[in-house]
Amino acid sequence: MRKNKIIRSFPLDLTQGVISALLYLYNQMIKKLALVSAWILAAPSLILVLAFFLTLEKNNIKLPTVSASYQVQPIIHTTEDNTISSTVIATEIKDMRPFMVEKFLKRTPLAQYSTYIVQVSDKYSIDWRLIPAISMKESGGGNAIPDGSFNAWGFENGRTHFGSWEEAIETVGKTLKNRYISKGLITPDQIMPVYAPPAVLNGGGWAREINSYYSKMEEI
Repeated sequence: MRKNKIIRSFPLDLTQGVISALLYLYNQMIKKLALVSAWILAAPSLILVLAFFLTLEKNNIKLPTVSASYQVQPIIHTTEDNTISSTVIATEIKDMRPFMVEKFLKRTPLAQYSTYIVQVSDKYSIDWRLIPAISMKESGGGNAIPDGSFNAWGFENGRTHFGSWEEAIETVGKTLKNRYISKGLITPDQIMPVYAPPAVLNGGGWAREINSYYSKMEEI
């Protein structure tokens, strides 16, 4: 009798156990699902908050600044009374003539004396293009002269010998001033009859070539 009672109650107990197990699993799944849902809902807000704080932190970071300064070194001049004055080196090239002469005389012995040629020209108040132009016409800027003569201007048909390029440039400048410029012979056409008389009979090619060199120097 008792055995039959036990047999009859077994399916009921089993069913209740299964239901309890299912309820337990359901509750666990609901909890996990709730956690996942909460994370999904909260994640965008957390990301926005994190981005906000990162932005604030980035703005608070001060990067080191690098400043470059350019100093101009002064040239110090000492006068006779031992007082010192300074002048600032100019960054702008005010006189382009030496540069133009140097480019014109490129690959010639006279190229390195371009500044001196301009200085001598100013000293004797002659056109700064005249000395380099004549040298190019008469000897290719000193490339075709007797050895050691420093005579790039055809003085005495090349027979004149100077002691150096500086001496030659000084002498040429002084001669052009005294024998030509001071007598009103200023342009190549006016200088030609005295400087290169044969060129007058040959159609004036000497003056035309000098004028051509003038133009080349101005175009540089």
